[in-house]
Amino acid sequence: MSKKITIFEVANFFLNIVDRDSGSTITPLKLQKILYYAQGYHLAMFNKELFNEDFEAWAHGPANPEIYDKYKIYGHNTIDAPKEKEIPVFKENIVDFLYDIWATFGIFDGKYLEDLTHKETPWLEARKGYKPGEACNKVISKESMKSFFKAKLC
Repeated sequence: MSKKITIFEVANFFLNIVDRDSGSTITPLKLQKILYYAQGYHLAMFNKELFNEDFEAWAHGPANPEIYDKYKIYGHNTIDAPKEKEIPVFKENIVDFLYDIWATFGIFDGKYLEDLTHKETPWLEARKGYKPGEACNKVISKESMKSFFKAKLC
């Protein structure tokens, strides 16, 4: 049985592949959304989660509280390159999948990705009954994510 991937390992992967030399950046907001899209598309394409951790329907879009806690010191600023260029070792199909996610969503800034998630069913369903900007820690169901992203693939 293979070792379970964590959201922190996937985050580390993305933080290590940002081409900072060419001007690419990643903020905590962008990281949250890239992780969300990675999970959503993995659920849709492979019928299983990429990692076990959940996303909550926060005011600024899907967010994972543990990732938030780890990177909140950056606020709205760019996350520094990891001191150790240590990309987690994943199976080749996972690496290819994550590079595809980055190629698709990494070109956008966090605010654009936030706006995108605000138009999508999983976040909207989880926020039912909450006002815009109101705090909400309701978990976005993986089933909702899987259904939504499966439909996007068709």
